[in-house]
Amino acid sequence: MKQRTVDRIIRFHSMRRQVVAAIAFLLAVPVVLAANIAARAQDDFGLLPQTRVKIAVVEWVEAQGEYREWTALNGEYVISPAGTLALPLIGPIDARGRSSQALAEKIATALQEKTGLIAPPATTVEVVRYPSVFVTGSVERPGEFEFKPGLTVLQALAMAGGRVRKTDFAGGYSELEQIRYAGEIGRIDLQLLQLETRRARLEAELVENAAVDFDAALQGRPLAGHAAQFVRDEQAIFEARRNAYQRQHNALSELGTLFREEIKILGEKMVAQDRQIKIAEEELGNVAQLVKRGTVTKSRETGLERIVADLQSSRLDLAVASMRAQQRLSETERDALSLEGSRRTEIGAELQKVNLEIDDLELRRGVTEQLLQATGASILRREDRAFEQQPLRFSILRGGEETRRVEATETTGLKPGDVLDVQLDLLRASTPRASLENGIMQAQSR
Repeated sequence: MKQRTVDRIIRFHSMRRQVVAAIAFLLAVPVVLAANIAARAQDDFGLLPQTRVKIAVVEWVEAQGEYREWTALNGEYVISPAGTLALPLIGPIDARGRSSQALAEKIATALQEKTGLIAPPATTVEVVRYPSVFVTGSVERPGEFEFKPGLTVLQALAMAGGRVRKTDFAGGYSELEQIRYAGEIGRIDLQLLQLETRRARLEAELVENAAVDFDAALQGRPLAGHAAQFVRDEQAIFEARRNAYQRQHNALSELGTLFREEIKILGEKMVAQDRQIKIAEEELGNVAQLVKRGTVTKSRETGLERIVADLQSSRLDLAVASMRAQQRLSETERDALSLEGSRRTEIGAELQKVNLEIDDLELRRGVTEQLLQATGASILRREDRAFEQQPLRFSILRGGEETRRVEATETTGLKPGDVLDVQLDLLRASTPRASLENGIMQAQSR
């Protein structure tokens, strides 16, 4: 009876483990498929400037039997306008036009060559945010929109609020739209002013200037009333960071001075100890001669030998203490260099981020300014059809420095950084009503 009960319990636990394993497998399949689909979608696009990517690097440590993360490299990075990706340890890497997989392989190879590893570390590159797409022209809400793989012209048109709707029956845009664009430009100018003061502060920190030249950074900038507050904020940050760095650097310098003094004193002690050892050895030699002649007892020689051994042992202790002090001095000097390097790396990363944000805001300001100018234009209303029924013409501005215009349809796919221009197709809309009626009558007569 007891044996049957035990068998039932064993079969129950075995079946439960099988069910749990099956459920875990079913839950893992969609995740794996989704990850593969996302990876294929990312590989369909070559990386462009202003693309934000997340890099993860791990290395298999066979001695410890575990993976170790490269925390100095792991994190999010933004591709510069020049198409390069600045990474610690290996420097800038050309990322323009590469797929995520190709860039990961390039980084792994560069790390292997730089560090001398037998095998390249496992490296992954994931696109966190693509460059935005811009929609302009005859749409309700022109502007900048986040790109997602598979985005089409029709979807971008929907994100921009659809075709423009008349709010001024005289044939033009409303004053509310002009106010909205003007307010957007003012907000961008305010952000640019703040970023310019921050960039001035970071540049001063990078070259270790004693003060920040805010006048050169703010020259010609509007919104001067806000500049004083921005300058005060950045000046306070500059002084706080400089004082904190100086305190840490001074503490390490003082510690290094103490270790040098300790090494010097230990050296002087070793010199004095060497003299004592020499004197004791000479005395031991003289006593040994007297022992051979029988003038002095053997115990006197033995006592001197013990004294010489003690002196030599103390000399070795002083040498070990000097070596330890030298080791601590080397560690302190290394910490000072590491502190300076980490500070410069941090400032450089912040400066790169600020420069990218300034470039992005200047681009957005230019687009918004063009939209503001476009709202002053008047679109003639046609008598043959309502405004909302006018056909649309789509074109895409693509190519970066070598921009080219590509005609598109509603199903055309967009790429990161594209500018979608939506305009009323006035040529198609201008077909005279008389010609249209004549065509209908000819078709009916047939």
